[in-house]
Amino acid sequence: MNKIDVGKTIADSYRFTLGQLGTIIGLCWLPLVLMAVLQFLPYAFGGNPMAAPENAAAQGRHALGGLASSLVMLLLYAIMYVPVMRQALGLRKGTAMVHFALGPAEFRVFGALLLFFVVMLVMAVGVGVLGLVLGGLSLALGKAAFVRLIFALLILAAVLGFIYAIVRLGFLVVPVTVAEEQVSLTRGWVLTQHNFWRIFGVVLGVLLPVYLVHLIGLIAIVGPQLFAPLPANTNLAEQVLASRFALVGQHMPEYLGLTLILAPFSIGLITGATAFGYRALAAPAAATSPRT
Repeated sequence: MNKIDVGKTIADSYRFTLGQLGTIIGLCWLPLVLMAVLQFLPYAFGGNPMAAPENAAAQGRHALGGLASSLVMLLLYAIMYVPVMRQALGLRKGTAMVHFALGPAEFRVFGALLLFFVVMLVMAVGVGVLGLVLGGLSLALGKAAFVRLIFALLILAAVLGFIYAIVRLGFLVVPVTVAEEQVSLTRGWVLTQHNFWRIFGVVLGVLLPVYLVHLIGLIAIVGPQLFAPLPANTNLAEQVLASRFALVGQHMPEYLGLTLILAPFSIGLITGATAFGYRALAAPAAATSPRT
């Protein structure tokens, strides 16, 4: 059974991203700009997507609009992931000034990502239903501390199982789809056997620094009050939360600019990590470590 070399995979991911940053930007900038425009359009027309709809009809329209927007965003991510993944796997050579393609490969990745998110949603709903059922049983059984402890442990086990499944199912979705030209969550599940903690370490190593920079940038743009503790009073907390959403909306151009700057780094790092992880896990057992 092949194992991911955590340190080497992280190092190779940073080497790929920083060494080919110009190419990654060329492959991604047009879809990223389209995504930024899609996110900014509601604000440009005076709306606020973060505000709660006033009635059921408005809630329905808001939900449908959000679903359509999410699907378009997912397709744009697929358009970016395919060429960057090919670059990381060595299936594509050379630089790029601009890239936008929508063919079978992009639709396969779109379908694979959509399937993954549907599975993730179903599992999340299952965990939520389990929590509600066990919570109701706990209230019905009274103050039995032992029973409550058992229920809490069951919920914790379900949450940990959810995280375990998502990490194993999701890590190789894109490289399997691009390299093998198939949509298969089970293929990634089989390849990642006995590698959960290694994958977890790789993902933390490549994404945590970018997320920290993103958080620092968000605080610099909006202000530290965005993350101040909420009041204990529920009604007041809802008002404060709404005001914070409105505050983010006021700084949306700066926020989108920050996202555009950091996106090539995060895309390059996670694509590189999954590509090099795939090459290590899919290689014959006697093969040497993947070249970079």
